[in-house]
Amino acid sequence: MDIKRDFQLEFDEQTYFDFHGERMARLLERPSVRSQFEQAMAEAAEVVQPAACFSAFSIKRFMHERVELVGGARLGGGPFTEVIGGAEQLILAVCTVGNGVDARLKELQKEGQRFTVLVLDELATWAVDQIRQQLCRQFEAEQRSQGSYTSTVLSPGESAWSVSDQSVIFDLLNTSVIDVTLSPGMVMYPLKSLSMAMGIGPSPMGQPGLTNCDYCSMKDRCKYVRLGGHAVASLS
Repeated sequence: MDIKRDFQLEFDEQTYFDFHGERMARLLERPSVRSQFEQAMAEAAEVVQPAACFSAFSIKRFMHERVELVGGARLGGGPFTEVIGGAEQLILAVCTVGNGVDARLKELQKEGQRFTVLVLDELATWAVDQIRQQLCRQFEAEQRSQGSYTSTVLSPGESAWSVSDQSVIFDLLNTSVIDVTLSPGMVMYPLKSLSMAMGIGPSPMGQPGLTNCDYCSMKDRCKYVRLGGHAVASLS
């Protein structure tokens, strides 16, 4: 299993403003609100500690909507095999922004700093998706250099792939090395964490050009659409 911590995260104010529209821009014209916003930006830079653990597993066979890995573990559902059909291996990963974010959000809530909490929460969500995107680009570059292909990335719960498969991923990865745990209800702690899967194969898989957003069950009402999806920017 591999561990990565050297992610380069960026919290661009203009992207944040573009996402929220003119209402936010007008709100930030108030000095007190602007001060809270700047505090949240500073807090994010300080408390976010990105980390990910990941490993590749050989696929034994495809079983309708599911796959069986060498060793017997099974996972999948929804668009899973449609996306990774033809893969020989499956990369599984867990990403997180670290425990510092949850702890700081609780402190700010106790202090009654609601707006700062809102912004920091959104920035932390943005951060974990940046981690995912950077990890995907790393996998793509590594496989391309070896003449192999990668599939679109999927995460349990974001599509018809059930969140219950979180337990399979956590059984296969030692997430304690990045301090991420899974509750019986399939909730990850720290809360700003995510799990993901990507296929590796000798030829293209799925439909070229599609992203995880195309398979998301919320795509028809997602507020990221006007910004081009998670691959461009994501907040909250």
